Amino acid sequence: MPLSQEVENLAQTALRAGLTLNVKRDVDTSNAFWGALFTFGCLPDLQVVINGPVGCYTLPITSILNYTDTLPNLPNVISTDFTEREVTLDGTNPILRTTLSGRSKLNQRRRATIVLTTQESELISTDGFESGSSTDDAVAQFDSRALQDDEWQGRDAALLYLYEHRDWLLASSGYDAEDLRASATKQTKPRITIIGPTYGCFNSYSDLAEIERLVRGIGAEVGCVLPLRARIADLATVDMCDACIVMYREFGASLATRMQKPYLYAPFGIHDTTAFLRELGRMLGLQSEAEAFIAREKQTTLKAFWDLWRSPHQDFFGTSSFGVAAGETYAQGLRRVLQDEFGMRPTVVASRQAKSGPLAYSASDIRQTLLDDPPMLMFGSINEKIYISELELLTGYIPASFPGPVVRRATGTPFMGYAGVVYLAQEISNFLFELLFRHLPVESLERKQAQETTLAIPEAEIVWNPDAVERMNIVLKKVPFFVRISASKKLRIEAEREAVQRRIREVTPDIIDDVARRFAR
Repeated sequence: MPLSQEVENLAQTALRAGLTLNVKRDVDTSNAFWGALFTFGCLPDLQVVINGPVGCYTLPITSILNYTDTLPNLPNVISTDFTEREVTLDGTNPILRTTLSGRSKLNQRRRATIVLTTQESELISTDGFESGSSTDDAVAQFDSRALQDDEWQGRDAALLYLYEHRDWLLASSGYDAEDLRASATKQTKPRITIIGPTYGCFNSYSDLAEIERLVRGIGAEVGCVLPLRARIADLATVDMCDACIVMYREFGASLATRMQKPYLYAPFGIHDTTAFLRELGRMLGLQSEAEAFIAREKQTTLKAFWDLWRSPHQDFFGTSSFGVAAGETYAQGLRRVLQDEFGMRPTVVASRQAKSGPLAYSASDIRQTLLDDPPMLMFGSINEKIYISELELLTGYIPASFPGPVVRRATGTPFMGYAGVVYLAQEISNFLFELLFRHLPVESLERKQAQETTLAIPEAEIVWNPDAVERMNIVLKKVPFFVRISASKKLRIEAEREAVQRRIREVTPDIIDDVARRFAR
């Protein structure tokens, strides 16, 4: 029995029992524990103790997540790893106390330590820190609210926690906050704090590099990147800036508001980036510098895009389609670039965060849309790549979201800013070439196949079943428009050849399906 049928039967059984069973096809967002861990773990001199059962930290971080670029090895993170015995007999307090007393020391000064709850420890109501497991004033607990919040809310709460408890964090690490602030008052250029890049954020290294390039390009300086490149000492001066740039719409704006600083979101596309630079220049008193930088960028960074746009590629863009399933930032940003600036047609634009509205799609909705109207290119996570394979589509796939086995640690693959426009145009153009290559006739192979085929039935006598014609039309709708004529010709030739090899006089729907599957591969 197919899995989908088993799930449906289970749902019906639950309904008869008076229960409502909500089934999610795929999971694309983790809970707030991971968001908090991805945030706290960025600060190398902050000790993080995960108060959780065996395997809740060790297996995911040392095994699963290291297949992507979300997390490096984190020597500042350890786990209590309590077992069933502690939960049922001894209580979790003793093992937490032991873990805290033996936590690693990277230097001689005291280390600020945050005890982080997991969804498992919240579920079983561990008695750990709240029962006074430590008398050390350098230890505090952070309730991740993993059972209630998602990873983006977890990041937002963790960033606010770092800022609102910075005096405690600084004192617990042996710093004098006032001395740090006093020594940082001298600055010759307007200063920007960038909020948002954490572990587990897709493409953060490249997009951060592009945003920093834009900031420096108009004559400002980047003061602090919180939390990806911050240490505890940086918390003392994180708000000594003229403005903030919030990298992601999913989280980070709460901190900028709490700091009472004006902020801008990181831009996508030519128009947004130009408006972003002008507004940032206005906020910092660098209007003329911003205009000069924009003029230079049009002659340098964006030249590669103009070269592409003035070539035959512009016709390809206008006759191609795309889909996006990603976080709010990338879903909206990619739609603006690909639809508004490249002229491509969107088939589905889905935000992981949207609960309602035009960007709200379930995983099943996305899969069905891929089947009904396959885009030429799909930007998304491993989930969407799996759907493309399941449905045997010719749709190309470009990573634009976690989860999934994809590495984005280089700084030369931005989606944001002017450089992002060039990178996206380059990737799309390369896929167009790949698609065209797939449909080029390979003469030597076709000649060899023709020689090996015994034409038991003259080709002129091959007829097409009306159902096969309809099936072929359905298959061709899954092929990008600009190669559909070539694909139609090749599909017809292969279908008739298959009929000859089967020694039948008719092309049937099952022949079309078999040939289409070979095409998809």
